[in-house]
Amino acid sequence: MKFSRVKSVLAAAAFALLARQPACAGTEKAPLKAALSGSGLEYAGTAAFLVDKDFKRGDWKGTRQAFRTIAASAGGTFLRLELTKNIERTRADRTMAERFQRIDALYSGGAAYPGMITTEFEVPAALRPREITAGGNKARLLAATPNMTYGAGAEDLVSRRGLMGYVYCPGPAVLAQVELFFPKAAFDEKAALLEFEKILCVPFPKVKHESDKTGK
Repeated sequence: MKFSRVKSVLAAAAFALLARQPACAGTEKAPLKAALSGSGLEYAGTAAFLVDKDFKRGDWKGTRQAFRTIAASAGGTFLRLELTKNIERTRADRTMAERFQRIDALYSGGAAYPGMITTEFEVPAALRPREITAGGNKARLLAATPNMTYGAGAEDLVSRRGLMGYVYCPGPAVLAQVELFFPKAAFDEKAALLEFEKILCVPFPKVKHESDKTGK
């Protein structure tokens, strides 16, 4: 079945609008480092990310799959984290591949330009995803709209450059989809990669066996 570009764009736009809604009055935003406590991940960077939105679905402390979405910002830089708990590596690999396919499908063939109902044109090469490696996994460098959605078909619709990739933590079995967005004019690939690599797995305590205790 052919993937629907329209559905993907609408879903991404809905999340972006939700993530950009202001926090409730009188609510102090939590630092990202504090919000990640107990998630299996940590932020080791120096940017002062504050959490704008934090949603949990399912029992994060249980043994079944649970989900969490975190949206944070620091100045003009935005971070989105989609966390899946209790997911094995093989399934995590399939999830990563499927999500990249959905992103790539946004740029297959052509892209409809707003105001042109039937006219389509080829997405310029400069706006297409570029595959790179970040954190040891495949990642994409992407052009993004002001609402931090992908699939823009013209340069005038792009105001941000983004990096989307994954971090998998085998100890707590957590898969993190990491998306970083920077102002287009200030985007630097090396700096983006360095920031991405500040999202780390928390060292998972090893179980001591009897042989460890006896020195065998």
